[in-house]
Amino acid sequence: MTIPDRRPDRAELGPTTAAYVKAIGWRSINAHTHISLVNQYVYVEVPKAGCGTMKATLGGLEAARLGPKVVERVQAAPHDRAKMTPFVKPFQLPPEQLEEVFTSPTFKRFAVVRDPAARLLSGYLEKIRQGLQQSAPIFQILTDLGRAPESAADISFADFIDVIGAQASRDQDPHWRRQVDHLGLPGMQYDALIHLEELGASWGQIGALIHVPEVQEQFFCRNSTQAGAHLTEHYTPELLARVAEIYADDYATLDYPAQL
Repeated sequence: MTIPDRRPDRAELGPTTAAYVKAIGWRSINAHTHISLVNQYVYVEVPKAGCGTMKATLGGLEAARLGPKVVERVQAAPHDRAKMTPFVKPFQLPPEQLEEVFTSPTFKRFAVVRDPAARLLSGYLEKIRQGLQQSAPIFQILTDLGRAPESAADISFADFIDVIGAQASRDQDPHWRRQVDHLGLPGMQYDALIHLEELGASWGQIGALIHVPEVQEQFFCRNSTQAGAHLTEHYTPELLARVAEIYADDYATLDYPAQL
């Protein structure tokens, strides 16, 4: 049997949903949006901004309705969507209900964001320096430009920044996509944009958003690059200035000072 393309046409979507889909694509929105219809909140995941911690913690709470073994499965592999997710995903909702989730004051919407320079370096150290699949498109672009190193894992930080800086947000990998665009701002309205750097002191706020006052961090991130502690090892003033230019909207909208 041939399965037809059942993705909704943007004309079927509400105005906020349609603008968000236009900005970063239906696939990305489904991958990074985590909806709790029971607790009436939406957590929009920003990759490289505490997303492992958040998905393990929130996912464990949502999975508790299914039993301890499901909680263990969710928390053991919070990034593996193929195994199990206790969240409702956008594609599972009719357009009018999805628009309500994205706009109604009944739902609390929040995300965790990160200093752009530290986030970008973290993405580079994990995805590029380890030669993971996200490095392949960067390597191909450098190959086409006649500037490719011997392997993808050898891509320099400067060349990496040069390539991603020339890309539109929709074409960037989500691990270093501009956060403002990834979150659908300013069209999407959020109740909280929590700085990763302040996450440890923010669990009371998160508990209020998800209606679980006793929520506590469940930290399952096994691959932390600790990029924030290594900025001076990798950044020159020129590279910091370039990052400030590429991520100007992130710095301004998310209330981070550019590290110049």
